[in-house]
Amino acid sequence: MRSNKAFRLSLAISILLALTAMLVPAASSAQQGKQDFTLYNKTGLAISELYVSPASKDDWEEDILGVDVLPSGENTTIHFSPKERAAKWDIKLVDENGKDHIRYNFNLLEVSEITVTKKSDGSWWWTWK
Repeated sequence: MRSNKAFRLSLAISILLALTAMLVPAASSAQQGKQDFTLYNKTGLAISELYVSPASKDDWEEDILGVDVLPSGENTTIHFSPKERAAKWDIKLVDENGKDHIRYNFNLLEVSEITVTKKSDGSWWWTWK
């Protein structure tokens, strides 16, 4: 279970860094974690919840978006602590209708952009680079 204090502290630092980056757009890249990525929402639906957890953990912890949403056509950058060492991460997105969309084992040391789009069958297609 993900109740250890080190993970909670790491997540809190990551969230704080993300909020700081929104307020200070010219943040130095030296202060960013190697796992930072930008999420592009091209689904036609708002993303109401966003969870990013190390692949080695068993639950999702806190919603990174908090009270915010990521509207379709928008993007957000997720910042990690420079001290974060995990490479593989699981990502769960919850759309405005409450449906979960999950991808496992993203190697965020090799991914800088993730784009989600909606397929004709209603499922979401994930691409990354």
